[in-house]
Amino acid sequence: MSKKQARVSVKKLEAGKVELTVNVTAEEFDLALDHAFQKVVKEINVPGFRPGKMPKSVFVKRFGYESLYQDAVEFALQGTYPIAVRESGVFPVADPAIDLKFEDLAPGKGFAYTAVVEVWQEAVLGEYKGVEVKRDSTKVTEAKVKQYIKKALAAKQETVIKEKPAKKGDTVVIDFEGYVDGEPFEGGAGQNYPLELGSHSFIPGFEEQLIGATPESEVEVNVTFPENYVEHLASKAAVFKVKVHEVKTKVTPKLTDELVQEMEIENVNTVEEYHAYVLDLLTKEATEKADSKMMADLFKKIAKKSKIVVPEAVIEAELEKQVKRVEDQAKQYNMPAELLIQYSGYQSMEDFKEAGRKHLETRITNDVIIEEIVKAEKIKATAKEIEAEYKLAAGNDEKKLAELKQQVKEEQVAENIKYNKALELIKKNAVVIQK
Repeated sequence: MSKKQARVSVKKLEAGKVELTVNVTAEEFDLALDHAFQKVVKEINVPGFRPGKMPKSVFVKRFGYESLYQDAVEFALQGTYPIAVRESGVFPVADPAIDLKFEDLAPGKGFAYTAVVEVWQEAVLGEYKGVEVKRDSTKVTEAKVKQYIKKALAAKQETVIKEKPAKKGDTVVIDFEGYVDGEPFEGGAGQNYPLELGSHSFIPGFEEQLIGATPESEVEVNVTFPENYVEHLASKAAVFKVKVHEVKTKVTPKLTDELVQEMEIENVNTVEEYHAYVLDLLTKEATEKADSKMMADLFKKIAKKSKIVVPEAVIEAELEKQVKRVEDQAKQYNMPAELLIQYSGYQSMEDFKEAGRKHLETRITNDVIIEEIVKAEKIKATAKEIEAEYKLAAGNDEKKLAELKQQVKEEQVAENIKYNKALELIKKNAVVIQK
């Protein structure tokens, strides 16, 4: 295209949209027609001419300039739209909606087109200092410590065979065969089946009748199939002849110094030290959770006092990337994306998108808040801070440090430092009410 810059005028439309009117000169359009001809002439086969060798004058006489307009306009837009955007000072967040009158096009004549683009609206940052916020308690009760230890011990349970009668929670290893009207039925038999009593794995009433059973005993279990069971068995009475081979029970180990040492926790060797370790662990978790919620609440309050509009096109573009990642992952597992979404706790793809849309709007809004605070406070990242960040990430490994500096640009490290400084500034200046 000609190096001559396109002339552009800007008109503000509704919030978040502007209309650019771009003038394409006659010289620029004629050059675009030449490009279009060079492209099209290679794609047509006309008797008497080798592909790409038909003279332009013959082509125009036979097909007319109109056959080149579509491609010529595309060439003209590619050359003038980026210049128009640069001249206008706008920052589009999505592809433009182009409008022009093809009937006005002609060789040796310029034309104008409009480009409606979605842009970021200017952010207006509200008060971000002195914001009042509540912080959840980080106190860990003795009950929570005991609950944690109980779960830790339960994870180390062992199953052992016992000779005493079966109780709820025990597992019985059984052979069984069911009869309806005195006849065995399909699917009603099994051998060496491990059944945990109280698990509700079998039909109602079955497991309860095995409580009290002893190893090598035989039990007759009488039940009635539920109304919503398979049609040929629904609501029918059945008798199961059960042979109990073994009764197994779970044994939870006691917390001793020896067991603590088996856990191989650094600097934790006794029951007392383990108790202190759990208390410290739960306190750290509670602190992280309280701080995370407090910061989320701070951002909500700052956003409410600010004027920040996230363009829908930005959210949709990010959402498309998320959906694409899910679809690619589903292909790897050879399963439908909808099913993978359900495994992740969403009812449908629409449910996933809706949740993603809300999350993205919050995340991007928070990012804009940080950017605006960085500008307002003139927050900088020094060369010393950048170097320290590199060394921290590299763990003072010189080889890894050199690799990191090649892989991660200083600008990225600087942005991360400024982001964290802004976060700290928000937190430091908040009026925190401890619950």
